[in-house]
Amino acid sequence: MEQKVALVMGGGAGTGRATALAFSAAGACVVIVDIKEEGGRETLELVQAQGGEGLFVKANMGSADDIQRVLEQTRTQFGGLHMVSNNAALGTPNKPVTDLSEQEWDRCMGVTLKGVWLSMKYQLPLIEASGGGAIVNIASVSGIRGEAFQSAYAAAKGGVITLTKAVASEYARRGIRVNSICPGGINTGGMQFYLDQMPEMREKVLNTHAMGRLAEPEEIANAVVFLCSQKASFITGHDLVVDGGVMVKSNVIDFGSAD
Repeated sequence: MEQKVALVMGGGAGTGRATALAFSAAGACVVIVDIKEEGGRETLELVQAQGGEGLFVKANMGSADDIQRVLEQTRTQFGGLHMVSNNAALGTPNKPVTDLSEQEWDRCMGVTLKGVWLSMKYQLPLIEASGGGAIVNIASVSGIRGEAFQSAYAAAKGGVITLTKAVASEYARRGIRVNSICPGGINTGGMQFYLDQMPEMREKVLNTHAMGRLAEPEEIANAVVFLCSQKASFITGHDLVVDGGVMVKSNVIDFGSAD
C-alpha cells in the first residue's frame, strides 16, 4: 500500500485505531478522524512511532461541513485518497423500542447511518479523482439479526449494510469497490468498561460467540486492510462477517472433548 492514502473515520480508539496502525504498517499514509482530539492525536503518535506518516483531523462524522473539511485537508496534505474505513458509530441505552425517545433514535441514526452516507457522499469523488480505490464500512451482526433493546442501533447498522451494497453497485464500473464488515463483540476499552460495570454479563457476552471470546481490534483491522488491498480486487458489495461465530452459535452443540 505504499504511496496510497487511507482515511480512518473514528480512528481515535479501539478498532479505528487498530485500523489506522494496520494501514500504516502496510505502507499507507493515514488520515485519522475523530471527534475526540486526545484519542485522535494519540493514534497519530502511534502511527508516527512505527515510522508511518499521518494526519489527525478533529471532526464530527455527522457534519457535512466537517467531512468536506477533512477531505480538503487530505487532498492538500497527501494529494488524493485511495482507501477508507468508516468506523464511527453511536448506540443507545438498552431500552425496549417503546421506551426509546425520538431524540435517542435520531442521534443514533445521525452518526451510525447518516454519518456513513455523508462520508461516502464526499469521499467517493476524491477517490475517483485519485484513480479509484476501496471503502469499507463497519456494520455489525446486530444489523443482520437484530438486537433486543437496541432497535435503533440494529436498524442503523442494517442500513449500513444495504447502503454499502447500493453504493457498490453504483461505483463498480468506476474503479471503486465498497464493502462492509459485520463484527461481533470486540475487546475494546468501551466493551471492557461495560463488562466491568456488569460483571455478571461477562460470561453471557462471551458465550454469544461460538469461539468463546471477543475479537481483538487488530482482527477486525486486518479484515479492513484485506478488503482494501489488491488481494480483494474482485470483491465488492460484500458484507464480511467477522464475528467469532455469533451468527452460528445456535448451531453449536457441545458434545465434550473428542478423545
